[in-house]
Amino acid sequence: MQLKPFCLDVLKLGGAYIAFCIGSGYATGQEILQFFTAFGKKGVFGALFSMLLFMWLGITLMKDGRKLSFADDRSVFCYYCGNVAGKAYDFFFTCFLFGCYTIMIGGAGESAAAYFGIPAHIGRLAMSGVCLFTIFLGLQKLVEIIGIIGPVIIVFSILIGGGSLLCGAVPFSESEALLSLLPRSCSNWAFSGILYAGYMAVICIPFLFHLASSAKSDRSAVWGGAVGGFFLVLAILVMHLALLAHLPQVYDHPIPTLLLAANLSPLLAGAYTAVILLGIYSSAVPMLWLLCKKAGPDGSARSVLLCLLIVIAALWLSTLPFRTLVGTIYPYTGYIGIALMLCVFLRHFFPSS
Repeated sequence: MQLKPFCLDVLKLGGAYIAFCIGSGYATGQEILQFFTAFGKKGVFGALFSMLLFMWLGITLMKDGRKLSFADDRSVFCYYCGNVAGKAYDFFFTCFLFGCYTIMIGGAGESAAAYFGIPAHIGRLAMSGVCLFTIFLGLQKLVEIIGIIGPVIIVFSILIGGGSLLCGAVPFSESEALLSLLPRSCSNWAFSGILYAGYMAVICIPFLFHLASSAKSDRSAVWGGAVGGFFLVLAILVMHLALLAHLPQVYDHPIPTLLLAANLSPLLAGAYTAVILLGIYSSAVPMLWLLCKKAGPDGSARSVLLCLLIVIAALWLSTLPFRTLVGTIYPYTGYIGIALMLCVFLRHFFPSS
């Protein structure tokens, strides 16, 4: 009798974790290309490094989120890093969150233009409007919405990646010749896997603390973190292999995953465009919510004003080339995230007396 509610809660929590991490960079394939596919077959091992780190982060932070109650994000960072470093991380977290939200809006414009043929600025405006409209729902409602979206994206990603591996794959020698043309997050495949988890750690830590409060039990919170981290990177692994198998076609495409879907079926490409937009939405809305709540409670005048300013600024900055945004903001933030993960590790395994 207890199994079904427990499983549903794990699915909701894991799905929310996945959906928050899956934004435009992931869903369009640009993150996967730069962090994993650029290293060829070794990218598989880099992804496995990331999987372990995402599962550890999910389990650790969900467990801490159930035990501890913090009034704001700064308290979370100070708990792990100390007062001075914690305040610095909170400032950086705010700036990086804004950068990520801008990338989400840019990705929405690219996706809408690539499939629907509408001007990119229309796609950016539409996504901004939807985010602005739904930002006042509150955390609990957001978790319910994105908890459903996360598993849908994973299923689509695995289906398209798996189907692409079975249809029209080229010899690895052809793909290997193109690896040098791909932008790389860093020079080492193992460190790239760590870097990928690192940049997500910067924004995941406060979100997972908030997410844990919506869990029905400590057990479902821990399992939700583990399941979310595992399936997030499982889909990355499948899509990485698919991109590698079709690299001559996709290496210079702005949305390589959409091209893979189009190769399988035009109808599937249409459905996957919707999935990409859902992925962008499921990341952009909680990011915007995390930013706006720094100004005050949901619906307060200060929160609403900040929300409007953020949306306008992000619309303006999202006109930068999408690949440039991903390649500039994400890798460098990963180094800061690695230091943050180290703080979490030290806090747990070498607590101060």
